[in-house]
Amino acid sequence: MLVLAPTVSLWINGLALAQATGSDPSTQLIEDLKTLGHSDVDNVIPRRTEFVMDLYQENSAGLTRPDIRRIYDDAFSARFRQQQVQKTWRQIIGIFLGLAVVVVGVVAIVKRKIFRVKGVLVNLPFDIGEIQLETVRISRGAAWALYVEMTTRVATQQLEEGHGLLREALDSLYSLFATTRQILKEGGPDVGTSPQSVGGIAIQMLNQGLRPFLSKWHPQLKIWESYCPDGVSAKEHEQNWLQESQMRQELKALGQNLEQFTNELAKIAKA
Repeated sequence: MLVLAPTVSLWINGLALAQATGSDPSTQLIEDLKTLGHSDVDNVIPRRTEFVMDLYQENSAGLTRPDIRRIYDDAFSARFRQQQVQKTWRQIIGIFLGLAVVVVGVVAIVKRKIFRVKGVLVNLPFDIGEIQLETVRISRGAAWALYVEMTTRVATQQLEEGHGLLREALDSLYSLFATTRQILKEGGPDVGTSPQSVGGIAIQMLNQGLRPFLSKWHPQLKIWESYCPDGVSAKEHEQNWLQESQMRQELKALGQNLEQFTNELAKIAKA
């Protein structure tokens, strides 16, 4: 009954439509046969040529049993081939997507093995201590950029007694904040922000190393500079400051820590 129902419905509907519209009965019957062939494939109903010929052999369109067979079989076969082609393309697309996933995975593994260096052990000042970094090529590039910047700073060079200006050293230290932020920004996420990353140790260097020193000495030096008499050079005025010697001693200690930090950056960058 389930197999017969769609057929009877199509036949009755087709006959009613033909009567209502006054269309050519043979044209309408051909369309009904094609629709039935397509419907059987779509509903996974096995080919039933003999049943269809028996059902439609009494028709007003003048179609013979061979005509009915040909129309139904051609429609059934065409829809079946169409479905097979679609199924094949879906399988091909599925295979390509699967291969793409595999390729992406392999590339990720290869990149990790090629570009990642595990177990870079460094010993850092500013209470950071000994840590083991896992770096990628781009973070090694950031370490190299920081290394170059820090080795050329006034603050990382030892100021001999009576030489150089404390103001120049402070300005040099301040500029490291902007420079470091720019290097980390350009390096992107691979530089990292965790304590075991190049970005993380750079941030700790700024916050635990430079910031306390600058917070202490910048306002004090600025106040003393505001008292500089006319006709007295900045260097002479600094030398007349009672705290000049103490600041130089603390700057020397900071410079030693920065030198150690810079040497560890060289190790990270493989310089």
